[in-house]
Amino acid sequence: MIVIMRRISVKKRLIGKLIQKQQNKTEFWSKVISDFDSVAKSERQVLSAHIQRGVPPSLRGMIWQLFVKSKDSKLEERYLQLINEDSIYEKAITRDLPRTFPNHPYFQGKAGQEALFNVVKAYSIHDNDVGYCQGISFIAGPLLLNMPEEEAFCVLVQLMNQYNLRGHFTPQLDLLHQRLYQFDGVLQDHLPHVHRHFETQGIRSSMYASQWFMTLFAYKFPLDFVFRIFDILLAEGIEALYSFGLALIQKNQPTILSLEFDNLVNYLKNDMLEIYNKDASELIRDAYLIKIAPKRFNRLAKEYRVEAARAHNEAEAIETLKKQNKALTETIRNLEGNLTDLSKEHAQVANELIESKMDIARINDENDALRQQSQDLKRALETLPEEIEARVKEEMEILVTKNAALVQRNSALEDQMAYMENMVANMKTKYSESELDRESLRQRLSDLKRLVD
Repeated sequence: MIVIMRRISVKKRLIGKLIQKQQNKTEFWSKVISDFDSVAKSERQVLSAHIQRGVPPSLRGMIWQLFVKSKDSKLEERYLQLINEDSIYEKAITRDLPRTFPNHPYFQGKAGQEALFNVVKAYSIHDNDVGYCQGISFIAGPLLLNMPEEEAFCVLVQLMNQYNLRGHFTPQLDLLHQRLYQFDGVLQDHLPHVHRHFETQGIRSSMYASQWFMTLFAYKFPLDFVFRIFDILLAEGIEALYSFGLALIQKNQPTILSLEFDNLVNYLKNDMLEIYNKDASELIRDAYLIKIAPKRFNRLAKEYRVEAARAHNEAEAIETLKKQNKALTETIRNLEGNLTDLSKEHAQVANELIESKMDIARINDENDALRQQSQDLKRALETLPEEIEARVKEEMEILVTKNAALVQRNSALEDQMAYMENMVANMKTKYSESELDRESLRQRLSDLKRLVD
């Protein structure tokens, strides 16, 4: 009985302490809401301790707005105007909505998707340089789960401007690259073995940490973890991202050192939180144990700017060389074209030269032939008078012979002509005689006919 009474007494005391603790917690957060600036200034350590234990979910929306000093009635009015305007990113935003917190009931429904669409679209119009990137939706989502649309929009604007998240989403991603460079630096400081292993495996922070910095760990982490991380980030600044990243890697160091490239990248992107077994408070404690001097951040930032400037100059030099190379390539192409034309012309000239040589050879042959003919003619001319005289004599003899034959033949023809003329005269005489005989016979016939009659 005494033992039971003692147990009851202990429970009562514990319950009393819990009630008192809860009352103290409620009173503290009420004081924060009523006079945040005063509490942040005079009770900084107490505020930090309460934040580490977690902002009460029912007050989280209001507290976050106090942390970032986002209350702005004009900006809220501007938001109400922006949601009625058109954005060139609307199709992209709509396409990405189902992929943003796809397992959360609020964002599975029409109201959640519409609210997320409105906030992200409004920001894409509000900030033309940034426009839209899917990572912005993962920042806006946790805000919408804790406050109305217009307030979430104002907090998002503050995060982009006052917390310098814009540099994570501008076209060149300048600030994101700087922060990843700084993260590599503090990783080397705090976890040199892991850093060396990453270098050996060819792992760069951009392969796994980009999503941490761009979405404030909201891309893969459960929302209860995300809310606790947002508590710290909004209260203490974006530098807390480095502590959370280092805490995750430190907690997983044995596994990380045992993995090689492919499995290591997958583990870094997807499995780092498993070791905390859904205990966000443990992650918060681990992150707070990691201290990074602000001077170290500044030195790394300067190093990055120097390195970035050098890389930029090298890139410009490379671009200049590319342009020069392109111009030289074009010049070479033109020269090659000219060379081709010259080769064709050379071939044509060579062919013409060959033809000319052949013509010369042919002309030389003709000259030789003409020279030979000339010599033959000279020799012929030398022997021509004797040949002509002999040929004339021969032809004269032939002509005399032919003339004698012609005279003889002419005489024969004259004899034949005389004979034929005689024959014609005889025939004419005979014809006259026959005509007389025929006339005599006709007369006789006529006389006979008369006698007969």
